[in-house]
Amino acid sequence: MSPIDCTQVLKEIELYLDGELTGAACGEIKAHLSGCGSCMDRTEFRKRVSELVASKCGCEEVPSELLDRLRARLASVDPGPG
Repeated sequence: MSPIDCTQVLKEIELYLDGELTGAACGEIKAHLSGCGSCMDRTEFRKRVSELVASKCGCEEVPSELLDRLRARLASVDPGPG
């Protein structure tokens, strides 16, 4: 299996951060992040955004509608060179 690229990583990063990826997909993203500073920076940013949203919602779980809107918006952003 060939290594995944930045575009693929950033398309699945929310699933990775939410612990929804397992096995090979999770391992590939983890390996990519360990060697790609750009993707790691974006991952840390997305993680902080999720934590901020969760803290401001006043609930333990972010509403699924909000997650869907955030994921759609983040997916529409060009990841740039990685």
